[in-house]
Amino acid sequence: MKHHKLPSLSYKLYSTFVISFLIPMTLICIFISYLFSTYQTKEIQEQAANNTKLISAYLTRYINDIDNIMKSPYYHSYFQSGSDYKELSISKQNQISEELGDTLRMAKYSRDDFGDLLIVSNLQVMYFNVENYYQYLGNLVTRNWYQAAIKKDGKIAIVPGDPVSDSEELNTMNFYISRKLNNLYDPEQENVIMVNMKNNALSSLFSELTVNIPYMVLFTNDEKELIYSNTSVDSRFLELLDNEEINYNHNTWEHSAQTLDKYPLTVHVLLSTSYITKQIAAFLLVSIICFAAGILIAYLLFHGNNRWIKFPVLHIQSVLREMKHGNLNARCQALSVQEFDDIGNSVNGMAQRLQEKIKNEYELTIAQKNLQFQALSSQIRPHFIINTIYSFITLNQIGERDLLNDAFYSFAHLLRYVLRRDNNTTIGKEMDFLENYCMLHKLRFGPRITYQIQCEEALRNFALPKLLMQPLVENAVIHGIEPSETPCTLDISAEEHGEFIYVITEDNGVGFTKEQIESSSIGIKNVITRLELWDPRVNLSIYRIADRSIQIITIPKQLQGDSNEHSDH
Repeated sequence: MKHHKLPSLSYKLYSTFVISFLIPMTLICIFISYLFSTYQTKEIQEQAANNTKLISAYLTRYINDIDNIMKSPYYHSYFQSGSDYKELSISKQNQISEELGDTLRMAKYSRDDFGDLLIVSNLQVMYFNVENYYQYLGNLVTRNWYQAAIKKDGKIAIVPGDPVSDSEELNTMNFYISRKLNNLYDPEQENVIMVNMKNNALSSLFSELTVNIPYMVLFTNDEKELIYSNTSVDSRFLELLDNEEINYNHNTWEHSAQTLDKYPLTVHVLLSTSYITKQIAAFLLVSIICFAAGILIAYLLFHGNNRWIKFPVLHIQSVLREMKHGNLNARCQALSVQEFDDIGNSVNGMAQRLQEKIKNEYELTIAQKNLQFQALSSQIRPHFIINTIYSFITLNQIGERDLLNDAFYSFAHLLRYVLRRDNNTTIGKEMDFLENYCMLHKLRFGPRITYQIQCEEALRNFALPKLLMQPLVENAVIHGIEPSETPCTLDISAEEHGEFIYVITEDNGVGFTKEQIESSSIGIKNVITRLELWDPRVNLSIYRIADRSIQIITIPKQLQGDSNEHSDH
């Protein structure tokens, strides 16, 4: 029996490689090259059309502004009369010239693209603002701008500037805009206004145009004369502007043109298709090189990497599967491949940080909830409100109506501040609250307490948690001043020294220590906890020096504004 030769494993792998990789990749590269070429061609056409529309819109506004300036002499009474300028007296001519100058001078000096400005009536110069007046002393009838203005008969005319040399290159440094100013009472009167425009504004604008390929921008008038070009061209080039595709100086250009609706100008935008052709050729060359290199590398690595990467992938998948089912203690072991070992370390770090984050957020949430409950229940003690109401009753009984009214207002401001929903405030607002709070205490204790509140103006807008200082003042009153048999003073201040802000509560009562009030005061515990949650760098210090008890909150100046909100927020 004849046995057929079975294909070898190498042959099967090679055949699989050719069928599954080589042929598809070849087709893909051909298709991508075709898409790239089509896209680039379409892109250059759309870009040429869009730039043409954009430049046309800008140029319309640009010429319209100049047109409005050139219409302004119409408002002068001379152009609404039948007078002949050359028959007027010298003084009247000077008066008209000055009045026209007053009308046009601001426009002339407010624009850096205005060159010479000239107004003539029946070949007599009525007004001029020129750098070289003598160039206009010749026969004005022969000047192209004068002839064009008379021909347009009231419409704007645009003609190229005078040739600057005998070379074939055309002048694009300046151009003339002129208009005939028709006199309603004397239609035969030839009044012409002319502006010699500099192209510096246009050159500056088009130099900032965002185009990724070589381009040319040209303007021609209705006589197909060149008015402006951002590139030097000769008269032969103008003859090619009727074509959509132009071959010039060994380059091919995509040509897009648009004539302005209101003015005798045509905008021409040319984008280099030769540049695109070179880009496509470079893209194809790079694609072929990369394709060949990719095939070679893929073929060499096709057989060797399969088992080499199989174990690390399966191991990482196994660990991730355990994490998915809730086992965050699962960890990747050290792997032999550096890249997969880095991934394993990243997975381990992610699991560790996730565990810590869950733990910290849980503990922080519980602490915040407890702290909010304690803060709400201890910020203003009920006995303070009761004592304040008793004080109101006493004032009413003894007839102290004015003092009672002031006390009511202070109590209302205090309650409004306490009941506000926001958890943050400023040092200035907190000091205003303490002013009302201490006033109500003085209402109760009378001459036994004297208080003073001071705050530097620059610190009044510094942000801090609301009712942070009230427990400290309450401790001073309850533990220091109330037990004292002699009159006491209470000083509250906010001061700035170096890189820190100090909020100080100081009294000369019987005195207390931090340990004493921590054992009996929920308020001071809340202050310490809230400071830790606000920022670990903020701390509370309590001292007994001589006969004075001092409570100091130390705040770094870096904790500015709303960016360092209180954690209760």
